[in-house]
Amino acid sequence: MTVPAILAAAEIEFATHGFASARTESIAVRAHVVKGLIFHYFKSKEGLYEAVLVRAYEPISEALDKSFDKNLNATDALLTFVERLLGAMSEHPLSPVIFVLESIQGGGEQVRKLGMPSLYSRVEVLLKRGIASGEFRQMDPGHGAINIIALCGFYFCAANNISHIPGKNRNPLSKQSLSRHTEEVLALVRKGIISNS
Repeated sequence: MTVPAILAAAEIEFATHGFASARTESIAVRAHVVKGLIFHYFKSKEGLYEAVLVRAYEPISEALDKSFDKNLNATDALLTFVERLLGAMSEHPLSPVIFVLESIQGGGEQVRKLGMPSLYSRVEVLLKRGIASGEFRQMDPGHGAINIIALCGFYFCAANNISHIPGKNRNPLSKQSLSRHTEEVLALVRKGIISNS
């Protein structure tokens, strides 16, 4: 139970402060452990950060893996991926935040160092398949992949700002709000990517 508690606490700390400003003391307090246990299990703050990145990436990567079913046409594969990606992000709403902070503050160096396959490149392959089959409109598949992932993930990065939109008075991470987000993203992908939608 100790390691999951440390990882959960570290996820919050890194999503709030990024790697450089995150404090292992704060992680220990939040996880209800002594600071030395963090170094016992993870050896260093960087080792802990890498473990958090891997933990954040796994459900996102799994969502894509499950969408590359050879029996699905490109349209169904894309919509399945988007729905599963949003499901993974809904279950782990800090994951997109951690990756954005890693890009802004760390230049994506840790993601490169860990050898994480590019989510963008993998979605680009799916888009190229749909363009070739005529299922998707003509587009730059690289930019299409970036835009789809941003459409899914930015919402989680901006959740605090969204909660303060005048007149809305809502929790953007409530089950109802996340369900609406999924519906709207799927509608935009259908209309923006898929031919004859």
